[in-house]
Amino acid sequence: MKIHRLNIILMVIFSLACFAGEKEGSATEREILFQLSDSLTQEVISVGSIGAATSLQLKLAEHPETIIFRSAILQALFAKKILVFEKQSTTDTTLELTIRASSVFYGAIFSESLFGARKVERIATVKCNAVISSSSTGKIIWAGLVTKSTIDTVGYSSVDQLHSDSFPLTSYTKPALSFFDSLLEPAIVTIASGVAIYLFFTIRS
Repeated sequence: MKIHRLNIILMVIFSLACFAGEKEGSATEREILFQLSDSLTQEVISVGSIGAATSLQLKLAEHPETIIFRSAILQALFAKKILVFEKQSTTDTTLELTIRASSVFYGAIFSESLFGARKVERIATVKCNAVISSSSTGKIIWAGLVTKSTIDTVGYSSVDQLHSDSFPLTSYTKPALSFFDSLLEPAIVTIASGVAIYLFFTIRS
């Protein structure tokens, strides 16, 4: 009988542990958006037919939404072995970039099992206007809007740690528990803890 009760205690403790079993190692919003800006810049290089060993003048729009991505944009250009100038030079090609939107949206909160950790789907998006032109002829070689998005799943309890208020997002939607869910989880944890304590002292007696 005591063994049976011990098994019940172990099951209750395991169920409580499931609430703490959040998905670890999720990238921060900043990291995700920098990855998207890198991918976005590489696509601009590709569609604009900017080859390796090309030199260009880079012009970034003078506002926080664009400047914050400067390092990621430069890294993408350097990865393609492109010589970059930010001031007037003898290079003929000019690349103008403007980040139009950088957003993070969290969907509905869900659990994969009754006692599973709460999770939420995260959608991050970066949109950029790009113009490639020739300084000598004034010809617009290519212009367009490039959009990059990614979807992943993160632990609901880690959302605040993954977010940074200092990052200049143009749109941000934080997940929120429904009124029913906000009452249900504390009730389950409290009842399960009470049962575990009761069984523990019952077995000892």
